[in-house]
Order: sequence, then structure tokens, then C-alpha cells
Amino acid sequence: MLVNRGKLLTAGCVLLGLLCCTVGAVTVSWYKKSTECFKDRPPLSSFVITIDRAQQKMLIEQSQKFASKHGFKFDIAYYTPQGDDFLINMRRKDVEVAINNNSFHLDKFSVDFYNFDCIHPTFASDIDGLVSDLKSLISEIPTARITE
Repeated sequence: MLVNRGKLLTAGCVLLGLLCCTVGAVTVSWYKKSTECFKDRPPLSSFVITIDRAQQKMLIEQSQKFASKHGFKFDIAYYTPQGDDFLINMRRKDVEVAINNNSFHLDKFSVDFYNFDCIHPTFASDIDGLVSDLKSLISEIPTARITE
């Protein structure tokens, strides 16, 4: 009776080990497929904003309006205590938008739209409306100049 329990326990452990290996392999495969496009991804669309430094807060506010309107998660990271060097990141399941200024030119911001779904990629033609809407909101800032 004790021998049968030992064999049953051994068989159970082997099956559990095989199940864990299978689940692990599937998970790793899915993770690689769902993140492989992040390695070297060019922007789908981009433009540059030149804005007076005194109106940077308006840029943040307009970006928040855009994020709320289109279902993006909004994050901002400040790189200086004064808050004049920062990165705005907006994400949703298909698209990521990054707005950041150059440390040497605090009045210039690059705006980049990226694909955020490797399995079901977004194409530049799919986001034309988003790009136009963000440009429209930014153009409401008095000193904003948008260049391609």
C-alpha cells in the first residue's frame, strides 16, 4: 500500500512539473510575441511643438483633455524641480503618445504616436483623427507653433 502511494505521488509530481513547464513555455511565447515590436519601433506619426515656456502648463492641460476625450491613461514625469523639463505619456491598448521636451531647448516638444499592440498593430492611417484632434487642442494655446 505504501509503495502505491509513493508511485502515485511521483506520478503526480511529474504531471505537475510537466504542467508548469507547459504553462511557462506558453507564457514566455505569448510575452515575446506581445512585446517584440517595442524593441525598435518608429513613430507612426510625429510633429514638433514650439511654445512659450510660460504656457507649458496649458500644454499639460490640453494633453489631459485629449487623454480624457480619447480614453488614454495620462502620466507625466518631471525631470527638474522647477517642472520645466518633463515627459507626458498617454497610453491605451492600441496607441501610445509621448510628448517630451529637449533639455537644451525647453520651449520645443516632440510629439510621437507609437503602436502599442504588437499582436494587432495600429497603422498611421488609423490614427489620423487622433493626430488632428491633438493638433487642434494644442493650437488653442496662444503661442503654440506646430511643425512637421
